[in-house]
Amino acid sequence: MPTRHLHISSRAALLGGTALIALTAGAAARDLPATAAGAKTLTDFIATYAGKAAATAPGLVVTPEGTDYAVALDLAALTAPYKDMGFSYDSGVLNFKVFQQDDGAWRLEQNGFTPLSAHAKQTEAQGGGTMDVHMDASGYKNVSVIDPALAWIRSGAGSADKATVNVRGPGVVEDVDLGPLKADAASKAGADGAVTTMVKEAIDSVVLHLNVDPKAANPKASPDAKPVEFTARSTGATVDVGLDGLKPRTLLDIWAFLVAHPTRPERAANIAALKNLMTVALAAQTSVKENIGAQQLTVQAPQGPFVFEGVKVAVGGANAGAASRFEEHFSTTKISLPPGLVPDMYKDLTPTSFDIGFKLSGFDLAAAGAEWIADFNLDGNGPPVSKEDSDKVFAKLIGSGPVVLDIPPSHLLAPHLDIAFEGKVTYVNHKPTGAVTVRVRDFDSTVAALKGLGPDAEKQMVPMIAMAKGLAKTDPDGVLTWVGEVGADSIVKVNGLPLGKSPF
Repeated sequence: MPTRHLHISSRAALLGGTALIALTAGAAARDLPATAAGAKTLTDFIATYAGKAAATAPGLVVTPEGTDYAVALDLAALTAPYKDMGFSYDSGVLNFKVFQQDDGAWRLEQNGFTPLSAHAKQTEAQGGGTMDVHMDASGYKNVSVIDPALAWIRSGAGSADKATVNVRGPGVVEDVDLGPLKADAASKAGADGAVTTMVKEAIDSVVLHLNVDPKAANPKASPDAKPVEFTARSTGATVDVGLDGLKPRTLLDIWAFLVAHPTRPERAANIAALKNLMTVALAAQTSVKENIGAQQLTVQAPQGPFVFEGVKVAVGGANAGAASRFEEHFSTTKISLPPGLVPDMYKDLTPTSFDIGFKLSGFDLAAAGAEWIADFNLDGNGPPVSKEDSDKVFAKLIGSGPVVLDIPPSHLLAPHLDIAFEGKVTYVNHKPTGAVTVRVRDFDSTVAALKGLGPDAEKQMVPMIAMAKGLAKTDPDGVLTWVGEVGADSIVKVNGLPLGKSPF
């Protein structure tokens, strides 16, 4: 839970629908009668992960009612221990029903969402002042099942008619409105306490309005910094998130430790136990993938509307020892720019769609994490990991090597520009080796568009165009291909012809 800084971005708000409507739905199991013993089990569970002070009345009230337990939890009480550190919630009581099932799971049902307001004091480095966040939702419904055997959520679904997030701070005004939204999820058990979880979310519409005055937000901002204001709207948004190999129990153990040792001196006195818990959690080889899409995204900027259709963003990564990876992919089927933004001479070369991505692999998150844990120190008031130790962490991150950059088949399209490219580059001792292939379709059309940039541009471009065409290989279908390579000798070649030494 943040104690010094609170920031709600448009992407976080989009994904926040998942948190708002929870994740899960009930299974076909019989509800057991509510008992005083069951109420104590619930209270003890909340005390473990919220703190004993927060898990007592009036912060927490658990009342047995027939086959369910009525639970009232006040977030102000929950976050009271963090108020001195600058983070707090206004009183906001969450009310929900909990049912103990005969299969060992606990089902949670909630109808309605209590408006929540959070506050976080910013450090001087962040500009000072307070960041205030208000969240609300209407038509909110959530049914969730928590399985103690998984230490995680088993399966589920939820929905809301509307959700809003409003952020106010020095120089910052941000408003996010989410239209009708729904989500569902499913988890299954893996080996050694690991789980696999899939979450699918659909949001009919998203509207983000952002107004930032850099000089008001941060006194150290450049005197030339100008206010930024825009409104973004998307329709038909989807968010799919997948987790594999996650070990929830190890993370819950860390959470319980932090709750039981709320101050830095307490954690410093028990740092060996904390490091042991971190080491166990690090051993989980967890992977994550996230796919975000929108039928249409419109950004209303001072220059006019920027419209993107068929938007797709994919992000993924894995903690897999020396085979750790991170990848991203972006695409849009159509781009429309504000009228008059691009001069006529450049329109034929201005992209109207793209499909690009990359994957970075060969670094070692486990080794870097182990070094970070070894260097982690809570004595005094300094940073937990020093600058010198951070350098050691980075060295362990790339030490297993080689680090490999893969560029999957990618495409950039304009009225008179059609470029496809792909490749693979390997870095050893900061020196790259590898190859990138570039293919251009209808090259003569592109040349004509380049010559249309004007006499001066044409004079500069003609020698370059001639050299590029001379180096190219022409496929039977007329596509020009260039394969650029750099070898261990650092010599750069294009289609086998040496051009000189790489500057790297």
